[in-house]
Amino acid sequence: MSTKKKIFIFFFVFTLVSFGLFSSVNVHAAGELGKLANGEGKWGKFWKPIEMYRWWDPEHYFEPDNPIDGTFEGAECNNCHEKITPRIVLDWKESKHSGALVTCDKCHGNDHQKLFMPTPDTCGTKNCHAKQVKEFKSEKESGHPAHARAFHPDVVGAGWQISKPQPEVAGCAQCHSIENKCDACHFRHTFKASEARRPATCGYCHNGPDHRDIECFEASAHGVITKIDGDNWDWDKTLKAGNYRAPTCAYCHMYEGTHNAVENTVYAHMGVLEVDRGAKEYARKRKAWVKICNDCHSSRFARAYLSGADETVKVSHMKVREAKAIIEDLHKDGFLEAMPKDLAPFLDAGHKWNLGGRMYNITEIERTWFDMLVYEGTTIFKAAFHMAADWQTYVAAFQQDESLLKVKSEASKLRRLKALEKKVGIKHVPYDFWKKGEYTDSLTVISSDHPKSDHPKADHPKGKDK
Repeated sequence: MSTKKKIFIFFFVFTLVSFGLFSSVNVHAAGELGKLANGEGKWGKFWKPIEMYRWWDPEHYFEPDNPIDGTFEGAECNNCHEKITPRIVLDWKESKHSGALVTCDKCHGNDHQKLFMPTPDTCGTKNCHAKQVKEFKSEKESGHPAHARAFHPDVVGAGWQISKPQPEVAGCAQCHSIENKCDACHFRHTFKASEARRPATCGYCHNGPDHRDIECFEASAHGVITKIDGDNWDWDKTLKAGNYRAPTCAYCHMYEGTHNAVENTVYAHMGVLEVDRGAKEYARKRKAWVKICNDCHSSRFARAYLSGADETVKVSHMKVREAKAIIEDLHKDGFLEAMPKDLAPFLDAGHKWNLGGRMYNITEIERTWFDMLVYEGTTIFKAAFHMAADWQTYVAAFQQDESLLKVKSEASKLRRLKALEKKVGIKHVPYDFWKKGEYTDSLTVISSDHPKSDHPKADHPKGKDK
């Protein structure tokens, strides 16, 4: 190597180390907002993305901020990155990309002033992973839930960015970014299918009160066998009968390797909604699940268990409906504390009452109902279909019992209080803290003087309580 080239590489590496490759400006600094000045979707003018959106939704937000000029390929990339990001290069060398000569520039571009982060479209080019990306995108036809629509329809379109402060709901965007990038499951830069097949990979996002998949799987016989014996398995084997001692997340939901993980989904919205068990679609999808179970179990066993799980979910919705009726009657009689007209306006509903996906800016009894449906109900669903006995009954179903009792107890107190106020002639005036406060004021959408959206459904009327 010539002395001139050595000097160039030295200063090139020094500059990268000093400034940081792929570094980004502060999106909130004056004059530096760039594409991150406003959000997307019908609510776009109401929110500003946090800086991490550059990497969570790179197609829309990533902008290179690199001091290096020039175009570089393959070995030239490695020469520098072995010094500044050695682990990345080592991981890449262990990957199949290395053997296939899929070098840095193939996924990120070769012009340092136009570098980009790969998206599914990058990975799905004709000579790469076209089949897998096509299958992945076909999830959109299945509706909700779907990894392929997890970010834009289910996070951006649903208005999460304005119902809560951005930093508070960053976790939603982080996991839901699976729509936008394949490394949500195929961790960079090894991109091993063997890692993507492991339950722990799915559990990175599929955990917590509203989707306790990994907790319920690990508590099942399938999960216990995987924990006991999984280190002895060859995770490079394909997802076919006989290759694994027990089924895993990928084995059942990505049957025989499909990248459409939801084509057989029976319950939309993770059990929050009931299903019509007399529908043709239900029969078709249930038949598909029984076929998967047949790899280890008889059809009779599979149908019996799955039908029992259906009944478990049905019972949980009985409690949800009972609580809902109690709260609806309170609203009808004007007994909620506080009534919607005395709260800050919410999304496009304004002061209209609803029991939709609201975690804040509602009364305690309404939030208890939300927990019954979205947290406890979903856990019952997840536990029942993942064969997690304790989670199904003692953790979730019995907790839902307690929530129903809380709804009844609170409703009783509210009605008795209103009766006493009426008897002694007290006219209660709702407290101001329902409408404003340090945290409440931080929510863009519920600011009383917030400008209206250009979208007709996003206005914030100060109408009467309906």
